[in-house]
Formats: sequence, C-alpha cells, structure tokens
Amino acid sequence: MILFGGLLLVAGVVLAVVGGGDVAGGWLLPGGLIAGGLGVLVAGVVARVRRRIAPVRAVARAHRTATGPEANPLRRARAVPGMLGATWRGRNPALPRYQLLLWGLALVYLVSPVDVLPEFQPLLGITDDIGVGAWLLTSVYAESGNYLAQRADHPDES
Repeated sequence: MILFGGLLLVAGVVLAVVGGGDVAGGWLLPGGLIAGGLGVLVAGVVARVRRRIAPVRAVARAHRTATGPEANPLRRARAVPGMLGATWRGRNPALPRYQLLLWGLALVYLVSPVDVLPEFQPLLGITDDIGVGAWLLTSVYAESGNYLAQRADHPDES
C-alpha cells in the first residue's frame, strides 16, 4: 500500500513536471495522481503503525484490567520460584532461558563491588545500581504476572 501510494505520487509529479500542464485535462490528472498517491501513502503508513501498536495496546489493556491472580503483588512474588523452575526446565515457553541469565547477571552486578560508576562518587555512584535494580524488579514482576495468567489459562501445563 505504501509502495503503491509512492508510485502514484511519483507518477503525478513526473507527469506534472514533464507535461507542464499540457497533458489532456490540464493539471487535473497530475494533481489527482499526486493527491491519490498522498492519500494511499498516508493510509498505508497509518495501517502499518496501527498493526505494530496493536500488540502493545493489548498487553497494556490486559495489565490494566487484570483482576485475577496476576493482579496481586504477593501472589506474583510467591510465583517467582515456580516461574524460574519452569523456565529452567523448559516448561515456560513464554520466557526464554537467556532471560534467567540476564536476571542472574543483574543480581551479580548489584551485589558485586565492581561498578560502572563507583559508589564513592556523590549521587552518581548509586544511579547505575538503581537502574539495574529497577529493570530487574519490573522485569521479574511483569513476567511473574504473565506466568500466573498463563497458569490460569492453562492449568494442566504448569
């Protein structure tokens, strides 16, 4: 759709430049091609953007309206060990194993004395730890909610 709109737009511009108004119908044909091309091009871009945003909106809507077990933070915290075990054994297809490796690396980074920004720098030293910790907590929290929702939808797979 985007390609077709672009072709119409280019054809209209070429016809307007080459013809200079001497085309049958004056400027009506090139102007129509340009307007039609722009319309189809914009419609194609809007459709592509909406297709890419739709899954993000669906996840956000599911998290906003969550009233089941995945909405309770305490249940999410209790589900973390089961989620980690299921992922390690390959029984949680929604969470790849490399995610466990990333979480482990984040934990090691938080505990280790080696930092990108050393702690003795005022205010800056703790910002890298805060960033890594925030990512770790939000990532584990979100995935535990997804794990609980998956278990609620398919209780026989847990």
